[in-house]
Amino acid sequence: MNTLKINNPDKINKNIIKKIAELISEGKTVILPTSTIYGLSCKYNDRNAIEKIYNIKKRNKNLPFIILISSYDDLKSLVSDINPVAKKIIKNFWDTENPKPLTLIFNKKSSLENFITSGSSNIAIRLAEPRFLRNIINICGPIVSTSATVSGTKSYPKKIEDIPVTIRKQVDLVVEYPSSLTGVESTIVDVTGQTPVLVREGKVKFRDVLKFKGSKRNLI
Repeated sequence: MNTLKINNPDKINKNIIKKIAELISEGKTVILPTSTIYGLSCKYNDRNAIEKIYNIKKRNKNLPFIILISSYDDLKSLVSDINPVAKKIIKNFWDTENPKPLTLIFNKKSSLENFITSGSSNIAIRLAEPRFLRNIINICGPIVSTSATVSGTKSYPKKIEDIPVTIRKQVDLVVEYPSSLTGVESTIVDVTGQTPVLVREGKVKFRDVLKFKGSKRNLI
């Protein structure tokens, strides 16, 4: 297990960004800090790396991962359509200096291989934050992100020490943030239709999303 400590997230050496991106491009698995918790990541369309993350987490392979992107162009390459309501939500929660931890579910592009979404016709996407994550993705392309925990546990890793040692030992690189993360998961909203549907409420309050369209809760 290699650990890379970040002292100042706003002033990360470009060579470090490049190194992390290259590892991901090579099919490696890494633990990265996000705006919410530490996550397990790899390239979104690398079957072997994704399989490894499922095994590390002991996660049901019918459950797809969230994909982190760095730009609107990334989004358009992954989804089949972006309706007007989704565009409003994107503008207000993603298109800001500090994008909010809001994951949106879209209809996936039919050209994407089924393993990327575990066979689902939908795809869950979030604009990466902090900024250095977007810089990494600008080089290697979109990445998956899932909590760096064993599936089924109610642990939300805010610090490296919160991540089970068994998980840390199985990845190729651990990137450590200088301060504790929020420990609150992202909010997930389905925007495949004209009415947004709440899937999971996290740091972003659903009532704030509701300002852009009359919405309903997912009762499933």
